[in-house]
Amino acid sequence: MTHFADPETYLRLACERLLLTDGQGNGAQDGPQVSVIGRALIAAGTLEEDRARSVLQEYGVATMLRNQRGLRHMHLMFREPVAGKRLSAQRVAVCDQEFGDGDLGRTLEQVVFADDAAYLNLSGIMPPGAGGGGAFMGRITMVRGFGGGRPPGHALSVSDDRGTVASATAGGWGSGGQMWNARFTTNVPLSADTRWLEIDGARLDLPPRQPSPAVRVESVARDDPLRSMLHQEILGTGHRHGPQGLLEVAIDALLATGRLEDADPMLAEIRRIAAAFTGGAPGPNLPEPWASLTRRFAQSDGPVGTCAIGAAVNSVDGYSIRFDTLRSQEDSFTLDVAVSPGLPLLMRFPGFDLQRSPLDWWAEDDRKNVYLCANGGGGGSSELAQGTVHSLAPLDPEATELRLLPTGTQERAVVTLGLGQLRGPS
Repeated sequence: MTHFADPETYLRLACERLLLTDGQGNGAQDGPQVSVIGRALIAAGTLEEDRARSVLQEYGVATMLRNQRGLRHMHLMFREPVAGKRLSAQRVAVCDQEFGDGDLGRTLEQVVFADDAAYLNLSGIMPPGAGGGGAFMGRITMVRGFGGGRPPGHALSVSDDRGTVASATAGGWGSGGQMWNARFTTNVPLSADTRWLEIDGARLDLPPRQPSPAVRVESVARDDPLRSMLHQEILGTGHRHGPQGLLEVAIDALLATGRLEDADPMLAEIRRIAAAFTGGAPGPNLPEPWASLTRRFAQSDGPVGTCAIGAAVNSVDGYSIRFDTLRSQEDSFTLDVAVSPGLPLLMRFPGFDLQRSPLDWWAEDDRKNVYLCANGGGGGSSELAQGTVHSLAPLDPEATELRLLPTGTQERAVVTLGLGQLRGPS
């Protein structure tokens, strides 16, 4: 007769092993390992969520007291729900307008006109002796004072053609090599219909206002909780190459507690999907959307350019989302987004928390390709975060339409974006 482990005991023993490492293990992975065990046992219906959360909190406190690596995870465990706000994007202008001279030469890259403020992305060359940050990832890293200072001209005077005068300050900036870039936020909103902006005395013409993409929200069909959880762990890697360690941790827990058997067809399918996803190449007999997702992993023929999106979603499972721009490269594309509450962009080191990011960033084009975007990081607050999500494959160069599909557990949005305005060489 086969004897299976008691689910709570199994989770506690995993936590005990974590404590016994006494900080010698991989701090970025130890917390997620016990968390994925908790998620697996909850999805399997063998352990109540409240009980699993209590166990993880208990051992999280013990780890924090024993060494410092648990400290950074604790704020996520005890966070309180935060009320968000409805985001808006009346207009997004992609500019590439240069102004200023010498060390103060700058480029206005894009402007987002929202209900509460205007957001201006600027870039420039670091002045001699200013120093810079380390390797810079993405256009905007929302870290105040990155590199120990501020971007040149960290406060701006901005006005529109309706006579509105605003001041704008840098809420986040980053640098790489000799370049800096920053996002400035005005203290009052500017007219979305303005034909130009004046920044520190320089008048810059804006491109014509484009129609906003169509937006709708629809219900998501419920999947088997355990299958859905295992799919989420595959997606949770945030990359398409490398070990699928956390997925196997979940599978080991399900086998040990008797919820799955080695011969279970679902387990074979999950492993086949994971192998194709992390191996970066399509595999045989993959179900959808995985077959369409992996089809373009090995390609590097994406169009190069940038286009404005300028769309806002009132709510997907309680999260309001603003899509600012799409930036396409040969091997991937990037979406500049804002989310309120900001949790989906801030959850990069979940530690001992049971919750994964509440949103997955899917997309599909009119050539039957499916895309997945990973969280590229962001900054801000629990009320509002701004940052990027990066696709794991490039856009199909023949695609003329892209549907952005931020997806929660109950709802997803469909934002239909025409790619005809994608700027850059064909």
